[in-house]
Amino acid sequence: MLFDLSYHRTPGILHVGCLEPRAYFIPFGDETAAAEGLRDRSDRLFGLCGDWGFRFFPSGRVPWELLTGDSPELPDLMTVPRSWQTVTGRGYDVPNYTNVRYPFPVDPPNVPDDGPAGLYSRDFELTGDFLSGRRIRIVFEGVDSCFYLFVNGSLAGYSQVSHMTSEFDITPYLRAGANNIRVLVFKWCDGSYLEDQDKFRFSGIFREVYLLSRDAVRIEDVRLLPSLAPDFSSGRLRCELTLSGPAEVRYRLLSPGGRELASGAADADGSFGLDVDSPELWSDETPSLYSLFLYCGSEVICLRPGFRDIAVRDRVIYINGRKVKGRGVNRHDSNPWLGSATPLSDMLEDLYILKRHNVNMIRTSHYPNDPRFPELCDRLGFYMCDETDYESHGMSPVGDWDYFCREPAWAPSLLDRVRRMVERDKNHPCVIFWSLGNEVGVGDNQRLMSEYVKSRIPGALVHCEDISRRLHAGGPEKPQWAEECPFIDIESRMYPGFDEISNYLDSPDFTKPFFMCEYSHAMGNGPGDLAEYWDVIRSRDSFFGGCVWEYTDHSVAVGDDVYARPRFTYGGDFGDHPNDGNFCVDGLVYPDRRPHSGLEEYKQVLAPFGIFDAADDGSSFGVRSRRYFTSLSDLCLFWNIESDGRVIKSGFVPSLDIGPCGSAVYTTGAGGTPLTGRCHMNFSVRSRFPTEWAEAGYEVGFFQTALRSTPKAAKAVRPAAPVKLVRGDGEVRVTDGDTVYVIGSDDGLLRSVVSSGRELLAGPAVFTAWRAPTDNDRNVKGEWRRQGIERAKTSCRSFSVCAGQDGTAKVSAELILAAPALEPLAKIAVTYGFAPGRGLRVSAGVTLLRPLFLPRFGMQLIMTEGSEKLRYYGRGPLESYEDKRNASRIGLFSCRVCDHYEPYIRPQENMAHADTEWAAVTALTGRGLVFLRDARPFSFNCSHFTPAALTAAAHDWELVPDRTTCVNIDYRQSGIGSNSCGPALAERYRLTEKDFSFSFRILPCNIDRIDPFAELDAAE
Repeated sequence: MLFDLSYHRTPGILHVGCLEPRAYFIPFGDETAAAEGLRDRSDRLFGLCGDWGFRFFPSGRVPWELLTGDSPELPDLMTVPRSWQTVTGRGYDVPNYTNVRYPFPVDPPNVPDDGPAGLYSRDFELTGDFLSGRRIRIVFEGVDSCFYLFVNGSLAGYSQVSHMTSEFDITPYLRAGANNIRVLVFKWCDGSYLEDQDKFRFSGIFREVYLLSRDAVRIEDVRLLPSLAPDFSSGRLRCELTLSGPAEVRYRLLSPGGRELASGAADADGSFGLDVDSPELWSDETPSLYSLFLYCGSEVICLRPGFRDIAVRDRVIYINGRKVKGRGVNRHDSNPWLGSATPLSDMLEDLYILKRHNVNMIRTSHYPNDPRFPELCDRLGFYMCDETDYESHGMSPVGDWDYFCREPAWAPSLLDRVRRMVERDKNHPCVIFWSLGNEVGVGDNQRLMSEYVKSRIPGALVHCEDISRRLHAGGPEKPQWAEECPFIDIESRMYPGFDEISNYLDSPDFTKPFFMCEYSHAMGNGPGDLAEYWDVIRSRDSFFGGCVWEYTDHSVAVGDDVYARPRFTYGGDFGDHPNDGNFCVDGLVYPDRRPHSGLEEYKQVLAPFGIFDAADDGSSFGVRSRRYFTSLSDLCLFWNIESDGRVIKSGFVPSLDIGPCGSAVYTTGAGGTPLTGRCHMNFSVRSRFPTEWAEAGYEVGFFQTALRSTPKAAKAVRPAAPVKLVRGDGEVRVTDGDTVYVIGSDDGLLRSVVSSGRELLAGPAVFTAWRAPTDNDRNVKGEWRRQGIERAKTSCRSFSVCAGQDGTAKVSAELILAAPALEPLAKIAVTYGFAPGRGLRVSAGVTLLRPLFLPRFGMQLIMTEGSEKLRYYGRGPLESYEDKRNASRIGLFSCRVCDHYEPYIRPQENMAHADTEWAAVTALTGRGLVFLRDARPFSFNCSHFTPAALTAAAHDWELVPDRTTCVNIDYRQSGIGSNSCGPALAERYRLTEKDFSFSFRILPCNIDRIDPFAELDAAE
């Protein structure tokens, strides 16, 4: 038997044998099971997930005999759902990551004739009861990129659209007893031109597959149309049913609390309407869902409608009459072991993580997610921007980005994609925006897509970023429409700078609300600009909010123990070409969902409260609610006052009974507390009750403010013998008690510190301006290298020694920081000052000799093996930078150096601590070096990896920790920003000062025998 296998290369053929798209629901045999909602417990569902027979064909040429049910068993096994490229080492193709570029020649609609294919086979048995008098559907919820379906040796259908449901009636092909399904999946089809999303290019059956046993007369589709009175005092739920034939349909509506509100029978045409008094409204804070049971024949269907009003007035988005904000992320389907397959437990955990971090919105980038995902968002309370399975970014390199939107021949494909999304997800209250796709160009086909959305969803808000950007942000050609496109409802931008935002918001010519569908590129160590964006978002009602790019790092896990010790990979690691390197590891969480520090930063910025008017004596403070629908009464507040890192006063507010957008002032009774030393007041807001995603007592956010205090009286300095200064051959030795310092007279560098007989330095302490580039430095690191910053070393131009009459000593040097073949970068006038018993004061006057944007400037010391104990008073315990510090606080912290590292998949600068007063790096016995602030706090890093080692490594798992410890004490580090894709780092966060001074103290000692705070007090 021969089959036509050319459908995937025929643009006019999208589906063969596919049923019409419908709303997602599962029929059950009884109301109890339907109410529970777990589809695997339905007696009408027969699951087909698990191990399938599999064979991979690199050229896509499949022998005809393998497509029949009587053919031999396939040689391998493949888990369904899973992307076949994640089964590495078997020759099943390789994972390939490319962002913009198509991985095949750009010749639409043609794709390579020899594109790979995978053949799946599944044997199963059906009982006569399952088949008798029923119609059997097979449902594929996601197959990349297209597939031919064979049932018991017959071609039953074909479908293409990777991230949407394809459903077939296969009743004529089935029999009682043994059955066989074979699915031939091609990696590429003409539809692949519309699926150029920024992700790994995976293939195969990556979402669930199952059979549905339906009554002969049944409900085919359901359209729910809830509406609200203008004052929200009443609601009406209209239900429109599509029936396979004349049928009696009964209904029952329950309140969110389970109380029956209405029951009855549908009209003959399958429609009915229900009035609801004082409806409970759905929002992210109050995800109230009703239960609508539909009874038809032997089937029970349960749907969860929600009453929610969304409107735009005067450029402001209102939900249920309130001006709200979208605190969002972009989320891909991504699992490092399964590829695009995302089990239900993974989806739930993603949403729990986002709930714990104060996120309330998800853009499904860049395709509809699993059909259960909107159900979870309905239940847990997330706004959703539902995005059509459409991106054609790869047309931009060939100069015709608008091709598919413009050409009428492609209109059916685009309409099919938006139609399938809308029909599947039309009943979900969580969907507030309907997106026509991502990075798709501009053309009249988008108007047709928008018109379809609006014809099916009354009051729908249609989103399409490309149109917004092209209309207002310029470009070589402006489309034909006027300044305000008539068929989109939101002004959407990616990675706008603050000037661009202001230009739109301040213009009276524009009428749409502003939304950043992507911003603050969260790649590696970042993002560093979240707080600034949210200052602007909260200040402007017409600025709805935005979705950070993106939620998760994309990766394929490899390694000998791939589950316990996975090695995470990225583009190019499998010899894949073209590839875009590590641009796919750009999330707020690691591939295994461990949060990055960037997610903790985002959590703090999005906290549902703000602290204001905190008195500088700790006597009172105000709390402002950032919620729109509910009070803060489910939260409590703990406060304490710390002096030099020790708690001296604390208190508790058992319930923050503050209404939506309201505020309250609290007194503490701490106004008379003596405040000396470095005093801060800390606020921790925590949940009072357990939730599905967090335990009681979970911290939803914190805040810290400095208090007014008086300095501690300096302790009397014990007399110490004068320092001894001896000049030798090429060096100067300075002895202070049991400590000997050595400074090279030929290089002007601190070479050695021997304290109590132990050498503390493994090499000279050098001045440096280089940091291991972060992913957000990707657009500036080339310039840094051209300027020679990475290769720059100091050379000594002059050297002098001075012994003071008061027992002190000074060693001074004039240094030049320069790289080979380039003019000098900077001049450094360094002085090493020694005072009896007070250690070493390093002071440097720095002059940049040409205009520079430095990554950092400071001193790097390599401490000897065993320097493993870290204690510091500064901003921690997470990493912090000038523009990334909301998730850290000033305090006293300690850890082991081996644990003081953030394992970004591509190694880079990490774990700096801004605003540090002192840091001690010592042996476990406590003997080592204490670094103390002088004129101003410093930033420091401490690690078993040098910046050079981090720069050279391509993956975290390639790094081998040094036995020595690298310490960087910095005058400043430039900020982090989000310029891996976002705007350039703001000037105020760049280290560009032409002249600056930098000083700090080094005290060799046993940290357990001194008080660093007393040392600071004595110096002031």
